[in-house]
Order: sequence, then C-alpha cells, then structure tokens
Amino acid sequence: MNLIVIVGAGAVALLSLAVSLSMIVFSDTAFNTRLARQAQVTSVSVRTTAVGARLYRALERIGEVAGRGGLEGPARASLRAKLTRAGFYGERSVEAFHAIRVVSALGFGLVALLVMLVIPTSSPQVTVLAGMSAVAAGLYLPNLLLRVRIGQRAKALLHGLPDAVDLMVVCLEAGGTLTSAMQRVESEFRDLHPVLAEQLAVALLEMQAGASRASALQRLADRSGVEEVQALVMMLVQSEALGASVGQTMRVFAQQSREARYLDAERRAAELPVKMAFPLVLFIFPAMMTVIFTPIVIRISRTLFHVGHG
Repeated sequence: MNLIVIVGAGAVALLSLAVSLSMIVFSDTAFNTRLARQAQVTSVSVRTTAVGARLYRALERIGEVAGRGGLEGPARASLRAKLTRAGFYGERSVEAFHAIRVVSALGFGLVALLVMLVIPTSSPQVTVLAGMSAVAAGLYLPNLLLRVRIGQRAKALLHGLPDAVDLMVVCLEAGGTLTSAMQRVESEFRDLHPVLAEQLAVALLEMQAGASRASALQRLADRSGVEEVQALVMMLVQSEALGASVGQTMRVFAQQSREARYLDAERRAAELPVKMAFPLVLFIFPAMMTVIFTPIVIRISRTLFHVGHG
C-alpha cells in the first residue's frame, strides 16, 4: 500500500509539473509584455522569471535527448512552423515542446497505472492497455492544445485585419509610407488586437534589422497561416514591385474583405436552421412531447383501468 501511495504521489507531481511547465514556457509573451509596461517589476516576478528560465533550459535538455533522431529535417521544420504560428518564437521551442510531450506522457501513464493498481482487475492485459492508452493521450494532448492555440490566434488575426487595413488606408492617404502605417497600426492595436500588433512588431523588427520589406511581409504571411493575410501581403508586394498605388490597393482589399465577411455572415445565418435541428430533435422536442403527452397517457391509462374493473 505504501508503494502505491508513493507511486501515486509521484505521478500526480509529475503531471502537475508538466502542466506547470507548459504554462510557464508557453505563456502569452504579448500579455507579459503589456503587463510589464503597466506594472513595476518586483522581486517576486524576477524570481519567477529566473525559475522559468531554468525550467526552460531543463526542458531544452530533456527534449534534445528524448527527440534525438526525431526532431530533424522536415519534421522539425513543420513543428517549428506550427509553434511560430502559435506565437512561440524561441530557437529551442521545438525541444521544449517535445519535452513537455514526454513529461505529459509519463504523467498520464503513471496516473493510469496507479488507478489500475487501486482498482484490481482480473486481467493484466487491461492494465497494460490502459497504461498505453494513457501514454498515447499524454503525447496527443500537447498537440491538441497547440492546434487550439493556432486556431485562436488565426481567429484573432481575422477579427483585427479589417480594422488594421482601414487604419493603414487612412495613414497612406494622409501621406505616410507603408512602414509608417504599419508602425501606427502596431502602436494603436497593442491592446485592441494584440496578436495582430505582435505580428506587425516582428515584421518591423525584421525590417529594422536589414531585411527588405517584401521579405518581412512574406514571413509575416507565413507566420500567420491565414489566407486573408497572405492575400494582403501578395497584393502589397505586387503593388510595390509594379509601382501601383498602395493606398488604392489597400482600399480594394478592404472592400473585398468587407464583402467576404458579409458573405460569411450570410452563410452562417443560412446554416443556423440546419444546426439548430439537431439540438431541437435531441433535447427540446422530446421534452415538449413528454410535457404534452404525459397527461394524455395518464388519462388514457386511468380510463382503461376503470373500464377493465367495470
């Protein structure tokens, strides 16, 4: 019994460590930056940052050892692209993410084994199958969370893109350049649309570091993974290469973006009756039928009961 308690405590601690590491390492950098600008950095936050840095280095070493041979070539490039789209720009973020998967798998596996030891089963194959299923779930959970975060950031970019395009058009028509318009949008949207402001800030830093505007915009499109952003970047690059008016190009794109959002809203409205049919049939309709027909069934049963005794 003592062995079970020790193994259980270790499994719970390991699982809690995996969750804590994922929260510390893959925290929202944009939120931390805004928070640091609005509040003074205390000694507690400094210590927390130091602990996070040590944990991150430990994760890097674990991921480098555990992922040796599997984090190379196309697999590494694909995972790095996903992490970049999720907002994780660290050079060793691939190793850290792989380490979190390993720790999560071990934690889930130990918890499953503990549960199977506490609940006796007649077959050891069931215990092995439960442990393997838990390990697989632990390996898959970080990928699922990463996919959810990518989707959330893509939605945030789509939500803020029309407003950004409108503001950039105003800046360009006022006589500014495309770079100054991007700087204005980045400064104005830090609190309103932080994900979009973060992407623009990275592109501006790349241009300040010596990259051309076309290459910086192309990397912005690659990081976003959103078709609308990629279309906007393509239009801007082509307009700059051909010498066309960037302001007119942005105005056309803004109009097309509004029309696309209007059509998408109409499509969602048209799909609403079909989507409502499933909860209506599964939940609302049976409840209504129960309320309507229960008194009728009771009255019919009482009538038949009295007739039978008469």
